[in-house]
Amino acid sequence: MTPSLAASVIEPHPAPASAGAPRLRLLPKGGRTRGAEREHRTRADQRDEGGVRLAATRADLPVLIAGRDAARRAEVHRELSELMPAGMRFEELGAFWELLAQAPSARMVILSGELDELPAESLLHTLGHRYPDLPVVSLETASDGEH
Repeated sequence: MTPSLAASVIEPHPAPASAGAPRLRLLPKGGRTRGAEREHRTRADQRDEGGVRLAATRADLPVLIAGRDAARRAEVHRELSELMPAGMRFEELGAFWELLAQAPSARMVILSGELDELPAESLLHTLGHRYPDLPVVSLETASDGEH
């Protein structure tokens, strides 16, 4: 009789205590949602001058304005500053990597056009897939993308 494969898989092989490996934790079904996880990361990432973590609300987060054309980004920034409440923070981004890095800690993303030769519609779909709870708006019209 050959030993069972299940028996060899089940046998525990404890790691040394000093291995420093992260411990896995089981969450109950329906644990944290993606939105809750995103909010948790956002709050955990903000710190004051002394390095103490700050709790942030969604209202404290910046609106990202992303697009290749700096003049167009500035125009969108100017228009939104007039329309949105005073104290709203805006950040202008001109590279795709910046957008991916800062999107998790943003209130919303406004795409003013293509970015790193990626059409705004493609960016819209990419961000929607990666960050489903993040509002993303594209200001590029179909005729803008044909140039």
